[in-house]
Amino acid sequence: MAKPLSEREHHILGLLLEHPYLHDGITAEAGYNYVMGRTHTDRRNEQWRKSARTFAFWLKRCGFNATRQGDVNRYYWITEEE
Repeated sequence: MAKPLSEREHHILGLLLEHPYLHDGITAEAGYNYVMGRTHTDRRNEQWRKSARTFAFWLKRCGFNATRQGDVNRYYWITEEE
């Protein structure tokens, strides 16, 4: 059973959902770099900050669906109306 997201993780997820190309699916590396850029002034030691690979696991835990395309996974956020 997955543990629920913390308030901070909900904030990070909110930032990620503002990604301009989210509707096309994002790679873990693109999402990681985007969120790191948005939170670069934060000096927190959060689990997802360790690497793009760790961020990929965090994306799955937050509810993103992964689809293999070529040599990378693309992560899609499924909205309620879909």
